[in-house]
Amino acid sequence: MLHFNLLLNRVGCCILISDEFFPRLMSGYNEEDIILSTAYFYAALAAGIAAVVVFLVLRVKYGGLKGLYSKAIASFLFLLTALSAAAVNPGNEVYAGLIVFGLVLGLSGDIWLDLKWIYEKDMEKFLNAGFIAFMIGHVFYIGAIYKFAGNWSVLTAVLPIIISVVVAIGNVIVSEKLLKLKFGKFRTIVGVYTFFLFMTFAVSAVAMLNNSFAKQWILMSAGGLLFAFSDAVLSNMYFKEGGNTKANIIINHVSYYAAQFIIASSVLFIK
Repeated sequence: MLHFNLLLNRVGCCILISDEFFPRLMSGYNEEDIILSTAYFYAALAAGIAAVVVFLVLRVKYGGLKGLYSKAIASFLFLLTALSAAAVNPGNEVYAGLIVFGLVLGLSGDIWLDLKWIYEKDMEKFLNAGFIAFMIGHVFYIGAIYKFAGNWSVLTAVLPIIISVVVAIGNVIVSEKLLKLKFGKFRTIVGVYTFFLFMTFAVSAVAMLNNSFAKQWILMSAGGLLFAFSDAVLSNMYFKEGGNTKANIIINHVSYYAAQFIIASSVLFIK
């Protein structure tokens, strides 16, 4: 029987729920182990959705440490979702590991960003720490896609980079000039972060087109797009006067957690 701690040690990959996509079995795994691991995956996913709902209630109603602790739990569950998925289909530990590292950095970024609301005198330090954590997390996502998608040409490999540079520069200019966001001293890090943020979507979208709409790249594309949307809302919350509304808090976090859980689930389908 596969024990729960094995889920944390076996960073591997792909869940497949139907008979058509049922995972390959490796030494030490039998069908009962895989079924149990699949149950862990669904349990982690369901618990994650419930935790996000609880977090949103506490964040909107109370904020502070209650919001921080509940957010950390919700974020830990998208990490656990990926680890559970990894145990279902052993043999793709490198891809799963890269995604897990990205999610760990997302978890740390979530904590840094919420701390800035609690310790306002250190807001700048916590905001920069959050930017850096998420930025490195996107590097892991991007690395996983480039390494495992395959079918790259010079054009398809470079195209996401060019598009992301244009988007990053355009985002700063449009946000400040037209949307009246005030980045101030964060202007540079916002631009750099936007590049890596959009790269996750752009490179996964190209990978999806290059690989006949393979499920893992559809999920990564959807996750990347939701991540970008979430951060667009977050920019309004952080850098626009009056932007930190309850509606924006809910929209931002629902889209963000959807992105991270979808990215975690891509581990299910990698081959």
